[in-house]
Amino acid sequence: MEQAFAVVESGRDLALRLMAAGRTKPAAVISWHPGQQNNRIDVEYVAREVGDLAEVFLLENGPESYAFGDSLPAGAGVFGNAARVYAEDLRWMKDVHRSRLRMARDRQAATRAAEDIIDDVLSLITVAPPKTAPVRAEPRRVQGTVKAFASAGSRAIVELGDGSCCTIQREHVVPPVRLDWMLDIGQPVEGDLNDEDKTLDINGLKTSPRLAALYRPGDLVLALAEQVCANSAKLTLYPGSSWTVERARISSNPLDGVDSLVTEGEVVVARFLHDNGAVVLSLLDVDDDADVVPAPALLTGGTPWLRPGRHLTEQSASGRTFPAEAAGIAGTRDAVEQDGAAVAAPAPKPSAALLTTQLQLEAERRKVATLQELVAAASQAGAELVGLQRAQDALRLELKAEQQIAEGARAGLEDSAARLARVQDELLQLRAYKRRTQPALKRSLVTASDGLFATTDERLRHDVYLAWAKNVPASDKVRQALPPEWKAGPEFAASLYGFTEPGVVAKALKAAVEVLTGAAERNPARDVHALRANQGGETAQLVRADGARCFRAAVEQKVASARRLHFWKLPDGTVELSRVVVHDDFKP
Repeated sequence: MEQAFAVVESGRDLALRLMAAGRTKPAAVISWHPGQQNNRIDVEYVAREVGDLAEVFLLENGPESYAFGDSLPAGAGVFGNAARVYAEDLRWMKDVHRSRLRMARDRQAATRAAEDIIDDVLSLITVAPPKTAPVRAEPRRVQGTVKAFASAGSRAIVELGDGSCCTIQREHVVPPVRLDWMLDIGQPVEGDLNDEDKTLDINGLKTSPRLAALYRPGDLVLALAEQVCANSAKLTLYPGSSWTVERARISSNPLDGVDSLVTEGEVVVARFLHDNGAVVLSLLDVDDDADVVPAPALLTGGTPWLRPGRHLTEQSASGRTFPAEAAGIAGTRDAVEQDGAAVAAPAPKPSAALLTTQLQLEAERRKVATLQELVAAASQAGAELVGLQRAQDALRLELKAEQQIAEGARAGLEDSAARLARVQDELLQLRAYKRRTQPALKRSLVTASDGLFATTDERLRHDVYLAWAKNVPASDKVRQALPPEWKAGPEFAASLYGFTEPGVVAKALKAAVEVLTGAAERNPARDVHALRANQGGETAQLVRADGARCFRAAVEQKVASARRLHFWKLPDGTVELSRVVVHDDFKP
């Protein structure tokens, strides 16, 4: 039987091959340690499961593994019993976290590492590969029930009506999303069964979500953070519908980096908006306790593919929320060896002492081999032979001591990796906590003056009066007097005091004063115009049952998420302030 993986003869040549442009498949490199038999990763199983989806290489720990690591970017090599998957897009060369190191410290960890490597390969497959079509019986239409998931969501076990079982393979489903994100235990499915390999083709169940039918402007929606950098994040509503969100729509604090608030692989809540007809996503003014529109199902009869709190990079199984208490190293390592958070932190680079010790061990092995050859050739040289044997024994003792030093260094490296994993886990929780506290801060500002005023309405009228006194010159106060009968709608105070950005409340109060005194209609910067049911120019103005007409005025101009003031004019001329909103919010 033909071997499904390649044994590495030159570590340097393999490194050059992985870093060359033009590769069309991911590559899995699995290293093995000659002195550690019980915790090797099963390379044959990995090669059999990934098939033609990736190249699989077996690398012996020693001189070639050192040459392999020396030829790659720092921290991108493999050593001991471990493995990595190197994507063909080469982005791992700039960020080694994209090529995660899967270590096997014991037999159980080796089994888990093999499954992780298979899932790493499948996660890089964006297009379902064509199946070979040998002469065989035509597939037949069958129905069944999903019973279980395996291999980190890459396989679904389906029980058919006759009691037999078959599998659904993630790499042959379009889109190639985790099966446990599209299907559910107990869900009925229908597809074409291949009797030869007992695989079920369910591509006929694929649905094509449409944004216009799913969401309306202002809705809170779920999105997957696929890529995150300091200035922006790429958010995906469903496969094929991704949007780049700039920093200004994620945080109002210009000192915040996007990667300090959002983690790659995290499922976040965003506000769905329209800006001049274009779709815009925003993480500003998002409340955790607000209603979120469910994500679409990608298969007919399937489950929503995104769920709140379920991330592509799972948080720790402990379920802790920030602030987190110190967790044990072993528990953190288990969380990271699963689909742990790929946080952009420095990779644990093997220490120079460990690499030097490993190289010394290899040199000592060569010395022992040389001495053994000398002993065989000088079997008649009595005294000389005894001396060589003593030298050999001494070298063996020295080699054993060096091995103990190397094991200690390796244990220290694993402890460092565990500590880094704990920091990554806490950083993920910190980012989520930071986002959660922003709406709470806004709510606290609304009630900050409750001790000074009996009601929020009293506070609002006080602040409007102060804004009138400050912004209207003394010579114009008679002509631009505040009307005694102006009103504020039930949502106005909360929308006004809910903004935390410096100066926004003061700007909104100034605009409200101009609207109440009539100065806004004479000020071109306020851009007062009728608020219509939609953005079409021929659409009628919004009118309430009591005859009041809705208008919109500018609070800010030429800034991200510029604020607008919505207000009603009653038939008797009374002005009722309705809401302060962001530019893309057109609800009255």
